[in-house]
Amino acid sequence: MEELDTSGFYKDDNGEWFFAPNFVYSTAYTLERDGNRESVDGWAWYEEQPTNYTEYLNKLNESEELI
Repeated sequence: MEELDTSGFYKDDNGEWFFAPNFVYSTAYTLERDGNRESVDGWAWYEEQPTNYTEYLNKLNESEELI
């Protein structure tokens, strides 16, 4: 079984997480998988999905199950 690639740019914005697998474009900066991976404006590059992001997704799934 092929392992899922979870590398990419992640951002925690006051408990709400965002994920961009390949690039982040802004008027002030550009972050790219094959280029600039500098941490900017809360965005950071991770080789694997961060634990806090996994926990965030689990909480979202739990709350959707209650609906």
